[in-house]
Amino acid sequence: MKFRAVMIDAGPMREFTNIVTTISKLSKECVLRVASDQLYFIVSDETNGPGPPVLWCEVPQAMFFSEYQMIGLDDDHKDIYLGFSSANLARSLVVLKTAKSLKMKLTKKQCPCLTLEIETLSSTSQQTRQVTHDIPVAVIPRKMWSDFHEPNVPDPDVSIELPPLKQLRTTVDRMKTMAPEVVIRASAEGRLTLQIKTDMAKVSTRFKDLRVDAFAGPIEHSDSETETQINEDISRVCYCRVDAKKLSMFLSADQISHKRTVCSVVHRKLVILCLHTEENVKLQCFITGIVY
Repeated sequence: MKFRAVMIDAGPMREFTNIVTTISKLSKECVLRVASDQLYFIVSDETNGPGPPVLWCEVPQAMFFSEYQMIGLDDDHKDIYLGFSSANLARSLVVLKTAKSLKMKLTKKQCPCLTLEIETLSSTSQQTRQVTHDIPVAVIPRKMWSDFHEPNVPDPDVSIELPPLKQLRTTVDRMKTMAPEVVIRASAEGRLTLQIKTDMAKVSTRFKDLRVDAFAGPIEHSDSETETQINEDISRVCYCRVDAKKLSMFLSADQISHKRTVCSVVHRKLVILCLHTEENVKLQCFITGIVY
């Protein structure tokens, strides 16, 4: 197996750093899948043993790297799967925002490593210096590759574009200090409501006139969670209760330059958050609904 890639443009290097930093906030451990046309960052739910990915990030190599070479296991298994500490990679990329170039390659030292060679300008002269980081990785055997495929999720009942993430993050961060769970409610008319309940109060924040990408209704309601506004058609509203911390962690992706973020809701079961960037990066987060 071989992997070597070079990045020389300041914009992509800065964006790559922001992507990895965001992922490191979501999970300590990550899997990097190296393919011929994409890099995939995959985070799995290890709470109850190996589980399906909760985060799936696709980075098109042509938009980021000026050189890109890889050779997989064999002709039938062309990808490379590497497990590593996301925090280690994020810390190594801190200097990348002011670097001239980055070389990434798979090396064999005391153990397999993802080696980063970063060329930076000296702060005291016009000379350059090279910083090398060796990040230990675990080469994932082929029999485990199926654990890191993109999740098969049900078709959402509604997909709605989110308001600015920074604004949304501020709201959710305040809510999570009062309650551990947030109810996300979305309507086919473009309304999004975030709600928490405590013993003392019920707090709601509403956003309206949002773009609706898809609606698969009508929605059937048979529980007491359903709340509607005056003259609102209940069959065109769906909701999901989720962990407030997980939602807040995804919203830290507001530091990634993006063009839009879509929230897809499978009624009461699942929330899929998908961030799209100008460089065709797609970062998806899957948050399972909490059902009582």
